[in-house]
Amino acid sequence: MGAVVAAANVLRALNGSERPLNASEVARAAGLHRGTAYNILRTLQAEGFVGYDDATRSYSVSLNILEFAYGVLRRSGLMDLARPVMHAVSDEHGVSVYLSKVLGPSSLLLLDWVGAAFRTDLYVTVGRQYPGPAGASGVLMAAFGNKSTAELEALFSPVAWYQKPSFPDFLARVKEARKAGFAVDRGAMFQGITLLSVPVLSPSWELLLILTAAGHSHDLDAEALGPLGRAMQSAAARLSESVRLLRLG
Repeated sequence: MGAVVAAANVLRALNGSERPLNASEVARAAGLHRGTAYNILRTLQAEGFVGYDDATRSYSVSLNILEFAYGVLRRSGLMDLARPVMHAVSDEHGVSVYLSKVLGPSSLLLLDWVGAAFRTDLYVTVGRQYPGPAGASGVLMAAFGNKSTAELEALFSPVAWYQKPSFPDFLARVKEARKAGFAVDRGAMFQGITLLSVPVLSPSWELLLILTAAGHSHDLDAEALGPLGRAMQSAAARLSESVRLLRLG
C-alpha cells in the first residue's frame, strides 16, 4: 500500500506543478527520498503515465492518463445525461455551458463544456481546476457549503476577479444565492461576461456539480436572464434527479 500511496503522491506533485520537475524536485514535493521518487518516476514512465525530457532531465504527467479520465466519465453515465441538456440550453440561449465537479470547498474541476462560439478565456480545457470562491460558481460553493464566515474569508482573500467585490458584498451575494437557488455574476469575474450558475445537489442536499452559463453581458440583460435562469434550473433539476444513479466518486 505504501508504494501505491507514494506513486499517487508523485503524480499529484507533477500534476500540481506549472512546469516539468526533475527527480529531486518531485521528491521534495511528494515527501519522498530522491531514490524512491526516481524509481517511481521511471516505473511510471515505462507504463506511459509520465513523460521524460532528456534535455532538461525533467518529468511531467503524460497525456496517456487522459484515457482514465475518459473512461471514468463514460462509465459514470454523467455525460450521457448532461450533454443533451447542456446543448439544449446553449442552442436556445446562445451561451456556453460548463459542467464542473466540486472538489471540496475551494476548487472546481471542469468536466465538460459546450458552446464553441464563446469561451470565458483561452485556456478552457476539460480537467482544469478553478479556484474558488470566485464568480457565480464560487458564490454557489459558499452558499451551499458548510464553511464558517472566517473560513470563507480565508478562501476568498487570495482569489483574483476582474472587479473583486468586498467580502461583505460577497456574503450578500451568497445569502441571495442561497435564497434564490442560483447565482449571477455581471462582469465582476470576467470583463464584459455575465455568468449564471446553478447547483446540482445530491438527495441529501450535498453540492456535487455546478452548471454555469456564460455569455456577453450586452446579450444577457435582465429580460434574457429570466428565461436562461429557468432553463438552467430545469437542467440542474434533471441532473439532480438522476445523480443517485451515477458514479461520481
